[in-house]
Amino acid sequence: MTAQDHLQLLAGILGFFALVALGFAVAGIIGGDPGVPPSLALLGLLVALWFTVKKIR
Repeated sequence: MTAQDHLQLLAGILGFFALVALGFAVAGIIGGDPGVPPSLALLGLLVALWFTVKKIR
């Protein structure tokens, strides 16, 4: 595997976990218990995904 393949794999993994974190954050908001940790986890994953996609291009 090349470095480009590794970055694409990382982007896919980060995207999946960002989607899961989004689900937890939305479920917390709908459930009436909006917590800071799910939002911070989502923010961190989105920033990491952004840097990975920027590096791919």
